[in-house]
Amino acid sequence: MDVKSEAFKSAVSAVRERIAAVKRRGTRRGFIDYRGCMDVCADFNKIIDEAEETLNAGEYEPAYTVTALIIINCAKIAGTADSSSGCLTDTIYFAQKLLAKVCAGAKNDSKAAKYIFEKGLKDAADKAFDGWEHMAYDFLESIAVLSNGDNLDNLYAVLDALHEKLSKKEYASYHLQSDAVVRLAAIGSAFGEQAAEAFIAAHLNFDEIRKTAVRRAREKSDFREAERLCRERLEDEVDTGFYSRISEWRYLLYEVYDKAGDIENRIATAKDLLFRSDTEYYDVLKRLLTEKGVWEAEYPALRDRLSRNLPLHLYMRILSKEGETALLLEKVREYPPDVFTYGKQLSKVYPAETYEICLDVIYREADEANDRKKYKKVCANIRKLFEYGGIAETDAVIAELKKKYPRRPAMLDELNALSVKLKKVR
Repeated sequence: MDVKSEAFKSAVSAVRERIAAVKRRGTRRGFIDYRGCMDVCADFNKIIDEAEETLNAGEYEPAYTVTALIIINCAKIAGTADSSSGCLTDTIYFAQKLLAKVCAGAKNDSKAAKYIFEKGLKDAADKAFDGWEHMAYDFLESIAVLSNGDNLDNLYAVLDALHEKLSKKEYASYHLQSDAVVRLAAIGSAFGEQAAEAFIAAHLNFDEIRKTAVRRAREKSDFREAERLCRERLEDEVDTGFYSRISEWRYLLYEVYDKAGDIENRIATAKDLLFRSDTEYYDVLKRLLTEKGVWEAEYPALRDRLSRNLPLHLYMRILSKEGETALLLEKVREYPPDVFTYGKQLSKVYPAETYEICLDVIYREADEANDRKKYKKVCANIRKLFEYGGIAETDAVIAELKKKYPRRPAMLDELNALSVKLKKVR
């Protein structure tokens, strides 16, 4: 579709009117509330879907124009909408993803590429992105793939203007990484792989650029280089202990060893992640050690170390998974409320001990309860005791609580209702 045609102008105008209408409907006293934001984003998402259909028909220019309108309008409402549901973030993600798809496809159409690149630079400088410059950088990263030796300076001019503006703000250096990511995409498009590699080597101080270097090294099966890039970054980080947030470079390092088929380093890195409380790597480690044929031999020492390194709730989860009921019972004694998490499993092996812990927790919670919500929780735990097989204990505790708290009518209501329910399932 020719961008100068009446059909193009009419189609874009119709989308503008739809966007304006839905924003008006969702706005109350200058603000878009929670429900209004959900409605606006739902309509925006429909427009994005329609733009993708236009793209699939090979119409790059209208697909770009509509997608850019959505992104700009998302930026416009970002500061005046209750987007706590996450709907606006999702809509922006969908639109930016489509923008990248449009630009990638337009590379094969010189006319469309020229239009989208030139219009994209103007759109990225829209005042709607003031305060939301990260959206402008994401926008430019998609546009950058349309760069060539003739137009690259135009992109750099926009980036330089953004840099100048942001450099005047406090804590402004955050944007430098985004700037480098856009320039890398542009250089790769304009001058090829070798130029991109040179840019990457000169900008490894930025995490996103270093991640790109790791990915490229993996793709070339240069696993030693990928390992070096990860380990260098880990050496620079301050390790504040096993309960601090796990560095993403440790996960990347595992991916490198996984891709390389290096089982020994995979095991070592999986242990490191596990001991830092990422228990998703427990099953990974177990599988690796089983494949190596040493799981049974290494499990006791591993379990002991986990008891020292993991928070109690995570350690108990692993004990439950492995059927270590004796050790699990010991840990439940340390934190009795968890008996209602593991009671079904424990009661099959240690019924009397499990019932005793359940009763202790129930009596304590009943003593502290002072409203219907808490009474319901007490009764829910009594029902679990019943389900674990503690029938006599259930009858006894209900009778005891009725006798002990005759002046708590709401509690008595809940206990009587529970008694009726339990009689039906005996």
